Amino acid sequence: MRKKILIVAGEASADLHASSLVCKLKEMNPSLEIYGVGGQNLKQAGAKIWFDFSRIGVVGILEILPKLKFFLDARKKLSQSVETEKPDLVILLDLPDFNLSLAKKIKRKHPEQKIVYYISPQVWAWRKGRVKTIRKYIDRMLVIFPFEKTFYEHANVPVEFVGHPLIERVRMDKTREQLRAELGVKSEELLLAFLPGSRKEELRLYMPSSLSALEKLQKEFSLRVMMALAPTLKEDLAKLYLSQSSSKVELLSGKTYDLLFAADLGLIGSGTATLESALAQLPMVILARSSTINYWLARFLVDVPFFGLPNLIAEKEICPELFMYNVNPKRIYEELKKLISDPNKRESQKAELKKIRERLGEKQASSEAAKLILEMLND
Repeated sequence: MRKKILIVAGEASADLHASSLVCKLKEMNPSLEIYGVGGQNLKQAGAKIWFDFSRIGVVGILEILPKLKFFLDARKKLSQSVETEKPDLVILLDLPDFNLSLAKKIKRKHPEQKIVYYISPQVWAWRKGRVKTIRKYIDRMLVIFPFEKTFYEHANVPVEFVGHPLIERVRMDKTREQLRAELGVKSEELLLAFLPGSRKEELRLYMPSSLSALEKLQKEFSLRVMMALAPTLKEDLAKLYLSQSSSKVELLSGKTYDLLFAADLGLIGSGTATLESALAQLPMVILARSSTINYWLARFLVDVPFFGLPNLIAEKEICPELFMYNVNPKRIYEELKKLISDPNKRESQKAELKKIRERLGEKQASSEAAKLILEMLND
């Protein structure tokens, strides 16, 4: 009898990781039937998409409110599908508020339903009380950071460390010289990679201040700036912000990793992109900002010393972070100028970033997770 899986991958990065997982699952068991929430990547991997959350682009609690009805309807239909579709397993990725409420709704009506969480909510960083919900409604956590395994073991939650999915994805297939040549960058030119984020709200929060700082830097230094456009964003929106600035920023689509490996330094919005940049050993300044209401909520709930993943993994600040109101033209200019002016500072940061890959190990996350999931399916 064919096995069936309900998968929920809410955001763009989760869609990417879910697609790699589904490819491995289907490679190991071609007859698997998979449906649920995802974007284009998951669809191409062979899953039947009921809802696509990846283009909604919510950043915090405030941004969720206008879309609350959509999320409630989706949760209702997905929980009802446990009765109609009878999945053998539910796989949840990221998107904690939605996924944990879905897990609770499913388990209360179907306590026998197996639920696995791949890519943990950041309960170790904020709202740690959610670990009680996880212990009650999730059968197994498959985590991507070594410190998460320790956290869940202390909380008596079944957990396996499977490695980080970016380890297998962020690799340089060509030499740095080849990549720079393909991007039209001369060996003597200083290249800055600008990754402001994958959501509209992040562009609004980061681009005006960043472009103002970059404009000033380009007057002082011979600096090429290339911005990697996330696949979730429309080019017109980025061009609108760029048109309002005198800075010279070249827009790239579909070449994010090429840019990260080719660049000399980066200005990176907090999130997955900071880890991608770290794995490319790119010296960077990290931006972390949210709406004012989200900020005040977070002040009482967040319990971590850093926001950038490289700093969290290293357990010290190796990349300067600009948080909330420090995301302004003056501070961005000051921090980038330090990296531009001092090659030794860039080299020192690169040496520390090299250790990030070593800390994460070389496990192939998609393969490891797929094996454990198939074991659960066959139990």
